[in-house]
Amino acid sequence: MKLEKRTEKLKSVRAGHKIPGVLFGKSIEPEAIQIDEKEFNEAFKQYGLTQTFEVKIGRKKHDVYIKEVQRHNINHNQFLNVKLLKVMAGDMIRSHLPINIIGKESIEKPGVIIQHLADSIEVEYGIGENIHQIDVDVSKLEIGDVIKVEDLIIPKGITVLDPMDKPIVNLVESRYQEIEEVEEEVAQEVEIITEKHKD
Repeated sequence: MKLEKRTEKLKSVRAGHKIPGVLFGKSIEPEAIQIDEKEFNEAFKQYGLTQTFEVKIGRKKHDVYIKEVQRHNINHNQFLNVKLLKVMAGDMIRSHLPINIIGKESIEKPGVIIQHLADSIEVEYGIGENIHQIDVDVSKLEIGDVIKVEDLIIPKGITVLDPMDKPIVNLVESRYQEIEEVEEEVAQEVEIITEKHKD
């Protein structure tokens, strides 16, 4: 991905369909940058907030990962600002890996709710690890079951920083289903009382 040094004000940068940001790291001085919107969107889609990739600014090349993004309050697909962190061999990346729920189709039915209690987990890993999410299989869950961090299958080389007892997802009965059942019972009782009055 190509970076440019930013010299104009933020409003002018965004008006030119570019995203302002900063490039920083242990071995370099922080530098104000701007990135073509389309090029950054493609990089973000491919690497997200978890994988490293190469950028070029002038004649210099750096391995970086997207440390942080600021999105528009209404249009979340629009990036207002980005932070790129330069990494070197031996560095560790600390980020939040998204949780990807699979197997929902096996247990989804009326009266059952799959509660997503955490969207991601905080982890640390070396550069070059090709990982972008943690899959969580819920296909065998029963009502009342809870999947915690300690139950996740964590790839080798990934260190989890969150507490092991942090809940990720659980399966509960729907209160709406219970309300519907109560309303149905009440309706039946009213019907019986009405029939008795008729007699």
